[in-house]
Amino acid sequence: MRSAADLRWVLAAALGLGLSLATAACQDQGDDDTAGDDASTGGTADGTADDTGTAGSADDTSTGEATGDDMGPWSSLDERPCPEDSILTYENFGGPFMLSYCTGCHHSRLPADMRQMAPIDVNFDDIDDVRAWADRIWIRSADQNASMPPVGPPDDVARMRLGEWLACGALTDAELGM
Repeated sequence: MRSAADLRWVLAAALGLGLSLATAACQDQGDDDTAGDDASTGGTADGTADDTGTAGSADDTSTGEATGDDMGPWSSLDERPCPEDSILTYENFGGPFMLSYCTGCHHSRLPADMRQMAPIDVNFDDIDDVRAWADRIWIRSADQNASMPPVGPPDDVARMRLGEWLACGALTDAELGM
């Protein structure tokens, strides 16, 4: 039987490895928040989205029916529709997505030297932070926009779901009545 000290050491080692892998996924090759936003990544240097990229298909990327302009690409989060039957919430999608792809660099408890050049004031610690940065998250990571994260990115289906969740207001289970 292992002692509590042994288990704490194993846990600390596992957490350290996880943090190392997560921070490596956020390495950006630019020197400011707009680095990497260009026509090839679904954004422009001024921080707005463009029409590049693929929108995928409604059958594999959305919980709702999408037709016509509902398929994208969209030029802004405000333009992106929310499917009426969307069931995505912070608990079943948004929180796990942020933990997997964003908070390795964008968390308030990370010191500057561990943020892989992520701006010190751009954090996604909780639902309020995500909502405050929703437009910017969409421009960099959702739907056809793919400049973040620069390493270890989500697949196109997850990006479409992120776009859907943000377009629907980044709801929680309680707000959706679940």
